[in-house]
Amino acid sequence: MNSFSSSDYTTLRSIPELHNVPDDQLLWLLANSEIRTLQFGEFLFEPEMPLDHLHFILEGSIDSFLIQEEQKKIIFQYQQGGILGFFPYSDNLKSVSYCQAASSLKLASYPKSKIQVLISQNPDLTKALVKILVSRTNNFTTHTLQNEKMIALGKLSAGLSHELNNPIAAIQRDTSELGRLFVGDELLDLLLGGTGLDDAQQAALHQAMNQWKKLSRPHGMKPSEIIALEKDWLEKLTSWGMKNPVEAAEVFTDSGISAEEVGYWVEKIPFEKADSWLSGIQFFLQSQALVSTIKRATERINNLIGAVKTFTHSNQESTRTPLDLSKGIENTLIILGHKLKVAKVEIAFSKPDLPVIIAGYPSELNQVWTNLIDNAIDAVAGIISPRLEIRIVPENDKVYVSISDNGAGIPAEVKARIFDPFFTTKGIGKGSGMGLDLVNQIMLKHGGKIQADSEPGNTTFLLEFPKN
Repeated sequence: MNSFSSSDYTTLRSIPELHNVPDDQLLWLLANSEIRTLQFGEFLFEPEMPLDHLHFILEGSIDSFLIQEEQKKIIFQYQQGGILGFFPYSDNLKSVSYCQAASSLKLASYPKSKIQVLISQNPDLTKALVKILVSRTNNFTTHTLQNEKMIALGKLSAGLSHELNNPIAAIQRDTSELGRLFVGDELLDLLLGGTGLDDAQQAALHQAMNQWKKLSRPHGMKPSEIIALEKDWLEKLTSWGMKNPVEAAEVFTDSGISAEEVGYWVEKIPFEKADSWLSGIQFFLQSQALVSTIKRATERINNLIGAVKTFTHSNQESTRTPLDLSKGIENTLIILGHKLKVAKVEIAFSKPDLPVIIAGYPSELNQVWTNLIDNAIDAVAGIISPRLEIRIVPENDKVYVSISDNGAGIPAEVKARIFDPFFTTKGIGKGSGMGLDLVNQIMLKHGGKIQADSEPGNTTFLLEFPKN
């Protein structure tokens, strides 16, 4: 066996799954393992190759991948401290994937032929390795189930998008035509024709009405202020001779038009013509509002369909692609928009002015954002002034994403288990315990990591990604 260094022992000792393994058993493992190196691009395994060693990565990283439809699909990226190969009591005797060095690689490789010696002489090490094996089996099941769901959702969103494209295009086309008819000069000329005003006055009123269609009630008005304004409009419309002023008062209130400006023109119009003109203005304002509402609704449908298509990535990327972190988060916020609105969650999203690009799998990272943001919404339920803060911070060769909420926090007694497979604090039927475990696996696949910091009123999940 090759000699090992103190840094090799330090690497083994830093592996979280081996924390409870005594020093003498880790030193025994290193002393009885072959210390070997691989260069970038060299293969450790290929499909159907016998698993004849248990490997511990001391330096570097290695990609586990499949070839599907002539494309490379990364399954997992093992970093320094990663463990792979043949495990004690495992039934897996052959590799099902390729494992290729993603950098210069240093390994401690223990031979399968001596696995019974390891088991008999190192009970704590054996227990830790079996726990890793069981956890990976659960993780594989979790990941497979989640991928199947995403593929099904991707197919559904593609079909839904195809079916909705034509009717939405028709609605948008007809809405534009309605806007032209209801807001065009022809309608304004008809409304002006019965006012009895001279040409100069009609020209001035025409210009004023063109401005009115651009106005709307100021945002942030209190209900009491709206009620008072509507009451004022009702009194004025009644005094101006309008026969059905109740509905009109609501329309004029929402329009944002100044009552003094309308009153200025009412005084210039013969009293007997005022009702007809004011009713025409009411119709003009209502038609404009309806056209705007339909336009906004179709835009929201389009945005939602686009977000679902981007979110699911129905083609399920087989290779890493450059992606903008903020886009995935924004699409997830759109998908969860209704839940955020119902929960009345205030959102603060801080990001750099320029896109932050990393190499990754968009559909899988969208699952990360969904799980973390959805959990945060649940965490702030019942909180006064619930708040969700998301930040993207590039720093040297890393990118950090933090997702914070002001909920009750994670109890100290469960914090250490939140990334365990199938562990959940939610009630029956409300959580499977797969979410944070899946998040952790996806982060590892991207060569990143996640950690949680929590106290009452401030819980933060911090995600670290390599830039390249």
